[in-house]
Amino acid sequence: MPSSRYLGTFHVDHIVARQHGGQTNLENLALACMHCNQRKGPNIAGRDPVTGRVVRLFDPRRNQWGNHFAWGWPDLAGETQIGRVTILVLAMNEPIFRAVRLELRNEGIADWD
Repeated sequence: MPSSRYLGTFHVDHIVARQHGGQTNLENLALACMHCNQRKGPNIAGRDPVTGRVVRLFDPRRNQWGNHFAWGWPDLAGETQIGRVTILVLAMNEPIFRAVRLELRNEGIADWD
């Protein structure tokens, strides 16, 4: 288990933004890092880079992580349209995040295989 020095500050995020009818209740709230929360904003969907279709973002209350994402160290790969769109909209493979994931793995802090 990582020590608290590796745990960041998280934002409470509305999965479906209030401006889109989302409510402030436990079913519609999730923890998000500052970067992902800012990138997501009020978005509930994005355009899939493979199909060009508008697809909803990953919903941590309805979707299973392993069904939509896979590790391709250091990148996170989208296995489905939802996964690809979420990675793109949240910019989850930006260089700084790739570097952090590699460091966490090299230090034995993360093993997300």
